[in-house]
Order: sequence, then structure tokens, then C-alpha cells
Amino acid sequence: MFKRILPITLFFVCVLTLSTLAGQADDKKQRAGNEPGKVAQSKKKSRSNRKARSISASLGKDLYKQYQCYDCHSIGGKGCENGFRLDNEGSKRTKAFIKEHLVDPDKHFDKHPDAFGTDLNLMPPQDLESWEIDSLVEYLYSLK
Repeated sequence: MFKRILPITLFFVCVLTLSTLAGQADDKKQRAGNEPGKVAQSKKKSRSNRKARSISASLGKDLYKQYQCYDCHSIGGKGCENGFRLDNEGSKRTKAFIKEHLVDPDKHFDKHPDAFGTDLNLMPPQDLESWEIDSLVEYLYSLK
């Protein structure tokens, strides 16, 4: 009787162990994507999949959603409430200011530390095409 039970027991122990390890790996990947200063790879598309388009605020809004900017920012109370609010950004900033920040957040933050109301920049480099940056600028500038 034990000869029958032992293989079945070992099988279930192995299955439970493997499923636990897989769950831990998934948790670790998810935490890495949510750490401040890190953007999950799934949020970014490879350069070969991004095709240049015309520049518009509408496209910028789509890119804001596509790149899940709301994970760290909020607009109109939607998105991360603890992150930097982008409401009325166009009334507070120039297009040049917004673009400079999207191109190189760290360098821009160091250049204008008082403009953000915090002493720490959590926005990582975004690796965006120039047309994507320009469309995001148009969208953010339209928020007045």
C-alpha cells in the first residue's frame, strides 16, 4: 500500500513546489516592474514596432495610456494618487519645459530642482522616439 501512496505523494509535493516557485518568480517580476525608477519591460515596445506618426495631442493621450504613465502620474484624479499630478500642466509649464523633462528627466530635474516641489526625481529615462515625445508634449500642454 505504501508503494502506491509514496509516488502519488511525491508527485503532489513536486507539483506544489513548482507552482510555489513559479508564483514567487511572478511576484518578483511584478515587484521589479513597480519599483520607483524602473519601468517594466512589458510597458515598452521595441523600436521596430514603433512607427512614426503625425504629432497630435490625441496621439499623446493614446501614448500616455499605452505606456501606462498613469502608474506614476494622475490626471483628473485618475491614476496614481501618490505620484506627480499632471492636471493643468499646460498652464504651469511651457512646451520646451515638458519636452526637456521627457527627453532626459534626471538632467532636467537637476537643472530645475525647485520646479517640482520635491527633492527627488523618480521618473526614469523613457527611451521614446522624437515623435512620441512631441505628441506627449502636445497632450500634456493641452491640459489647461
